Amino acid sequence: MTGGREPGRAADRDAVEAANTAFYTAMEEGDFERLEQLWLDDGTTDISCVHPGWPVLTGRGEVLRSYALIMAHTDYIQFFLTDVRVSLSGDTALVTCTENILSGGPAEDGAELGPLVGQLVVATNAFRRTPEGWRIWSHHASPVIAEADDGTPPAAGDADPGPSA
Repeated sequence: MTGGREPGRAADRDAVEAANTAFYTAMEEGDFERLEQLWLDDGTTDISCVHPGWPVLTGRGEVLRSYALIMAHTDYIQFFLTDVRVSLSGDTALVTCTENILSGGPAEDGAELGPLVGQLVVATNAFRRTPEGWRIWSHHASPVIAEADDGTPPAAGDADPGPSA
């Protein structure tokens, strides 16, 4: 063992983290074909996705259509991932992270880029090992609501999902 971890598990952890990074890079670059390849497509398992403020989307058609819509209506998006944690169990992996998002929509009045909006989102990405590598099985993202001045979390019902990426 190296560093307290089995070498194979370390390689799996690195591969999962690379697949997670590729997912966000595909979004930033507006590369729908690459994004589509990163999602599980075994013919039997329904994939799922929850964008901040959206209902649960199930199945390749619904999930991929949502990303096509987001890409079509977002001129600029950049993800700064923090608090990335990878957890492995056999051929399944979970990645939790904080998405620090900067995005902008269509420009107005001939400007090069519309106004930029920042958003803080926590995400859980489930991956499954396939012969082609680790593929996304499910993505669930929820907005982080600002804490009260005294540091306590907001009361239920105070949630404002804000803009979604």
